[in-house]
Amino acid sequence: MIYLRFTSFVYAAPPTASEERLETRMGGRQAALFGREDYLLTRRLQDYAERGQLAAATSAFGAFVTCVIRLGGTGVLAQFVWLAFMLGVSLARVELVRRFTPTTIDLRYFYRQRRYMVALGVADSVGWGVGLVMFAVYARGSELYLLSVLAAGVVTVSLIYYRALPQVCAVFVASMALAGCAVSYAILERFELVAILFIGALALVLFRGIADDARLYRRKFEGEAELAESAETIQLLLHDYEAQSADWLWQVDNGACLVTVCARFGEASGMDPHDLEGRELVTLFDAGPARELLAHRLLVRQPFRDLNVSLTVDGDTRWWSLSANCWDDGTMHGVARDTTDTRQAVERMNFMAHHDMLTGIANRFLFGETLREVLERKETKGRLALLYLDLDHFKQINDTWGHSTGDRLLTEAAKRLVGSVKSHDLVARLGGDEFAILLTRLTDPVDAVVVAQRIVEAMDRPFVIDDQKLSAGTSVGIAHVQPPRDGKRTAPDDLLRQADLALYAAKALGRGTYAEFEPWLEERDRERAQLEADLKTAIQNDEFTLHYQPLYDVELRKTVGFETLVRWHSPIWGVVMPGEFIPLAEDSGLIVALGEWIIRNAIHEASGWAEKERVAINLSPLQMRSPRLLPTITESIEATGIDPDRIELEITENMLMHDSERNVAMLHEFRKMGIRIALDDFGTGYSSLNYLRSFPFDKIKIDKCFVEDIELREDCQAIVRAITQLAAALGMSTVAEGVERESQLQWLRGEGITQIQGYLISYPVNASELSDGRPFNEDRHKWFRLPGTVADSISDAA
Repeated sequence: MIYLRFTSFVYAAPPTASEERLETRMGGRQAALFGREDYLLTRRLQDYAERGQLAAATSAFGAFVTCVIRLGGTGVLAQFVWLAFMLGVSLARVELVRRFTPTTIDLRYFYRQRRYMVALGVADSVGWGVGLVMFAVYARGSELYLLSVLAAGVVTVSLIYYRALPQVCAVFVASMALAGCAVSYAILERFELVAILFIGALALVLFRGIADDARLYRRKFEGEAELAESAETIQLLLHDYEAQSADWLWQVDNGACLVTVCARFGEASGMDPHDLEGRELVTLFDAGPARELLAHRLLVRQPFRDLNVSLTVDGDTRWWSLSANCWDDGTMHGVARDTTDTRQAVERMNFMAHHDMLTGIANRFLFGETLREVLERKETKGRLALLYLDLDHFKQINDTWGHSTGDRLLTEAAKRLVGSVKSHDLVARLGGDEFAILLTRLTDPVDAVVVAQRIVEAMDRPFVIDDQKLSAGTSVGIAHVQPPRDGKRTAPDDLLRQADLALYAAKALGRGTYAEFEPWLEERDRERAQLEADLKTAIQNDEFTLHYQPLYDVELRKTVGFETLVRWHSPIWGVVMPGEFIPLAEDSGLIVALGEWIIRNAIHEASGWAEKERVAINLSPLQMRSPRLLPTITESIEATGIDPDRIELEITENMLMHDSERNVAMLHEFRKMGIRIALDDFGTGYSSLNYLRSFPFDKIKIDKCFVEDIELREDCQAIVRAITQLAAALGMSTVAEGVERESQLQWLRGEGITQIQGYLISYPVNASELSDGRPFNEDRHKWFRLPGTVADSISDAA
């Protein structure tokens, strides 16, 4: 299994490093493929081969010097024969070593080379033994000394060179020992026991040294084998790691140049791995602080972790995270990972956290952080101003055309806002249709007004969405950042509140305009907040009274009903009219509790009227959405026993735009109970005819804006005439509101108006005034405390 995995690794990714690294890897390869003994053999042969040529040269040189010393005299022929033999063995050894291939994985080749090396080593050993004996026989006195020195040197050098092959060392020592005994016999002409014992003892010492050296040698290379096997296992694991993980490995040499570049590295960088070999690592990355830091770490050989650098691959910017450690040889090895997707995801999350996903502009969080940072600066270049705005009638557009159209409208509105300011100004969507703009570097406060006017004009142009033109203007509130006073700077919340108050002031001016914040707006806001708090207390303390506006039937010439109105008698504010506190109750949600109080008391008081006139009660949109509305009316009817036909509920067209299906269903519930339903302020809302078709109202009330100049304006006459005819065709009665002059009454009577309501008949009166007598009756000429001249005028008009 190890063999298959290793060979697959080697041939799938052949090394491209230097010869030294190649040999190291092949050693690891042999350690994985061969057994311990076989690997030890290959390492011995490699070690011997490294010294083989020098050992052969030394042996040849020693043989040549020996012949020179003994040149001449007897035995010349034998000397030259011996020298030729020794030179031949040395040349064979050189050629054998030269052709030796240590990187092969053919085990038979190593065994064959060992036989050759051992054979040549034995031949060299025997040759020297024979040579020493031969020269001792023919040597003269002085030559013996030189030969003994030469023999000692040959023995020493040979033991050093042959230490990788213990068998050859043993043969060499045995040859030298036998040669020594032979020389001793040749010189003394007898076997000298002392000399033989000395030579034998020396041989035994050398044999022991050879054995000890062989064991040390074995332990050394066994350690290398274990290390090579571990390295190979690591290489296999790293290869699997590179193949299966998102990371890849890299290494640089002492010059910070890439070496051993893997295919994954090349693929990630968009380059061929061979082209990357020898290239400086830092040249791959884009210039910048991160690249300079990487170059410094590589230069000083300092380990680092998770260093993010960018590079351009096929025209796209990619981000890598690099980590590396420095090895003892000065090279650096590390891991790289492509973090582009993660970085883009983080950037997207940051963008989502700081920008509005619908419009792409800043959101409330980013705007608040930027505003706080700008206001906290010690020095600010130029003036600052905050613009606060929302879209007029956006809710109606959203409800009429759907939320998808509303979203596209908001997107187009954001584009117009961005196009109306400079690039250094910040435009943000705070929520819904509310936007805020932070103007910076203003040279004059008037510049903020100019920008506000430009925004109003830009938003006043129709929006074209799906070939549909939609109009949604805007109102803008402007708040200027005041210079610090007594070391105190304007707080962000205070500035936003000032801009919001200015926005309300702009809406009060008629919408589609702008207004600047003024200090009195804050005072009015505080009064409004106090009024709201007192209003809640007033509902709990029953500080309200009901007043009634008569409804006069033109044909019957008498009062047939009363519209319920409410007054607040506050111990702090005095008498507060509905126009002041009803909108406040609507905004604060107190209208629900106040409306329940009005319903219960109006039905209770009407139940005691002797003439059994109808009582009309106005309902607000919040009341219609309240689950307590139906139970409150039902309980009041049951408690008083009043005829439900005497109760008339008035709703506006705009109310039907909110949850129209639910509201229509609620109206049908009231109709089943016998309660009459009137449509108030007809003609001032949207899709009026559609509402008349969706629910059969009992009465239509014509808004006073059409009645005010009815005698003079033909357009108002046409509208009222059309409404009257439409109501008659649908079987509905009509009521004209705001009748104050006899001429108005005369014209309306001529067009067939069913009922009128206004100051011409009577001002709103309270319950006690109702008990003094009945309202105006043309037959009786009886009024509610009205001057007789007014009564006579109405009678004459009749």
